[in-house]
Amino acid sequence: MIKKYTLVGMATVLAVVFLSLSSFANAQYQTQQTANFTVSSAGLAHVDQSLTAGGISIDIVGTPGATGSVSTATYTANPQPGASIPDNVVLSHFVVVTFNMSSSDFKNATITISYTDADVAGMSQPYALYKYNPDTNSFIALVGVVDTSAKTITVTLTSTTDPLFAIGGAAVTPTVAPTEEPATISLSTWAWIAVGIECVTGVILVLGIYYQQNRSDAARSKKSV
Repeated sequence: MIKKYTLVGMATVLAVVFLSLSSFANAQYQTQQTANFTVSSAGLAHVDQSLTAGGISIDIVGTPGATGSVSTATYTANPQPGASIPDNVVLSHFVVVTFNMSSSDFKNATITISYTDADVAGMSQPYALYKYNPDTNSFIALVGVVDTSAKTITVTLTSTTDPLFAIGGAAVTPTVAPTEEPATISLSTWAWIAVGIECVTGVILVLGIYYQQNRSDAARSKKSV
């Protein structure tokens, strides 16, 4: 009977942990969207994922007549928190792009990812799109085109096995207000101060002599009386 209750307790704990992890994973999703496509006779297919946070535009080059779908999702946090990131680089706006089509029908795809000012806050230009490499568990920069006016980054992929991307840039170092140094007094100013002190000293000395002389005269006058 004790073993039975123990097994039930363990099962309950595992169920709670599983539900907690599932809730955490779902909480990371911001938006997700799937769209079907058919490659035209010209060998092109366009997919506009406007519902995905920021917006994603995808142009696929493949075998004419081939069909498939593209799924996109954005994360509010890094889905690979243990992955290595280049030194002094900040990543944000994590996007998963998954191609569901035969690899033999896929040639390449041009992906344009839009970003907002909030996405690049805390990083400096030039921005770049980083790809997660599961083999090395690291993010690497891709060669792409950045349009800061349109706030987009465009890259071309030749493989369907690189689904996780992130926008990155050099971390901005917080600026520290310079400490104001005490004002310095020039030599000429010190000279004038010295002259002023001497003048005041001279005046005080003259007044002192004058006062003492008056007192002496007054004392002599009293004696004579």
